[in-house]
Amino acid sequence: MEVRSKYESALILDKIEIIESSFRKKDGSLDDLELGVQVDHSLNKIGDDKFELILTTKVADQDEKVCVWVKGRAIFNTQQENMSILERNAIAILFPYIRSYISTITTQPGMAPILLPAMNIVAMLNDQKKN
Repeated sequence: MEVRSKYESALILDKIEIIESSFRKKDGSLDDLELGVQVDHSLNKIGDDKFELILTTKVADQDEKVCVWVKGRAIFNTQQENMSILERNAIAILFPYIRSYISTITTQPGMAPILLPAMNIVAMLNDQKKN
């Protein structure tokens, strides 16, 4: 069966995977921790119409009583030539998988799972370009 839509994306997801991760939790109370989120990425052309996105996400408090680090990889096919559009859309596609993975690996006895909020990818990229 094939489903078609006039709103199909020009960005076709070929492969998605978590390629590396780590989770650390120190002893002690985690009740009043304030966690920060840091997201970094690289987008590289790896073929004629093929691109690879590497997205790393770190979630930790200032003292790293809790620290989660995840590196995801996605391969996309597209004829999109505007790298800014490609970058935004590729990150928006991969990031929910990273969010879900972080929630899954932090669901354990003695701690509430880490549930990352939805992210404004455009604002995040604009802030990163300013720095």
